[in-house]
Amino acid sequence: KWRSHPPPLTTPRKEWYKHPSTIDMYCLGIVKQKGITCLRDLRKDHVAMLKDMEEEGLNAIKTVYGIERDQIRIFIHYQPQFYHFHVHFTRLENEVGCSVERGHLLSDVIENLDDPGYYCRRNITYKLKKGTPLQNLIENHSSEAINNKT
Repeated sequence: KWRSHPPPLTTPRKEWYKHPSTIDMYCLGIVKQKGITCLRDLRKDHVAMLKDMEEEGLNAIKTVYGIERDQIRIFIHYQPQFYHFHVHFTRLENEVGCSVERGHLLSDVIENLDDPGYYCRRNITYKLKKGTPLQNLIENHSSEAINNKT
């Protein structure tokens, strides 16, 4: 998801290490386990998996791109772009996708899972883009409710 980078199919991996374009580094860690679609599905028994994703992601980023762990932001979107659980890794300088109404820091998520039902019952505020299917459903439902009252 880099905005500018060397061509990935023709540039040897060793040239990616500390390449100037890594300032825009944006990686995804995608779980293999089925049945975890989003933040709402996470439970305390997923903490070990999340910690492994964090550690393995940070190690891979250091090995491939030469970026230190203290330069990486790790977060989860709610609502996600696709419903197969994944974690985002970005450079601190890259603010794409980490807005407060959408991005939830992995460290906070892990801490919140000490409460077994936290994401089952918590209200999670998020921003909807106009014209998305969910936004259209909400808008249509709201319009119908207003029309039914009059």
